[in-house]
Amino acid sequence: MANICDDDVYFFSKTNPEGLQSLWDDLEASIVICPDADKAQIGNLFKYKGIDATGLHLRGVVSYMEWNEDDILLSAEAAWTPLIEAYAAIADIYDVEFVMLSIEPGEGIYYNTDTSGKYFPDRYMVSIRDEELITPSGKRITEELEYDHPFALAEDILECFRNLGYEAESLDALKVLLKDSDIYIHEFENPNLMEYPAA
Repeated sequence: MANICDDDVYFFSKTNPEGLQSLWDDLEASIVICPDADKAQIGNLFKYKGIDATGLHLRGVVSYMEWNEDDILLSAEAAWTPLIEAYAAIADIYDVEFVMLSIEPGEGIYYNTDTSGKYFPDRYMVSIRDEELITPSGKRITEELEYDHPFALAEDILECFRNLGYEAESLDALKVLLKDSDIYIHEFENPNLMEYPAA
């Protein structure tokens, strides 16, 4: 089975609420969130709308959809990599914008295209491989952190780890201290800022 990439996507528009409404109507008409994965495939929207999907990676199942009046939240589980080209095609067809947060630890994918931080403020994620680890403060690591804990600011990471007994003045210094601890700090990247502009 393929590694699962978790995608969260917000579609929004400041100038085209009709396009956003049309997207929501078509999502509701074409995707059924249920145990039958075939009914929840992202490709169902493309078939329903007659969108040319040539060359697009569409191997993904929608697990959640939410209409928020000013935006649409879509969560999907994709095979191996984010469905960024598919989301870009959807945004283009409906004349709306999108931002995306995607995580697939096995492939080292930590993407966040929301440069404004309005929808996805997190910029870092800390992964813990040994939940029984005792930190220099004498606390178990999970007393302060959970697996894949997100952070918006580097300063927040440094403060959290200071509370655990890791004294570091920068993330690079902290990474050196954590080198053999099975704790990893991941920084979210924008995979292609020029081609997929964020809000």
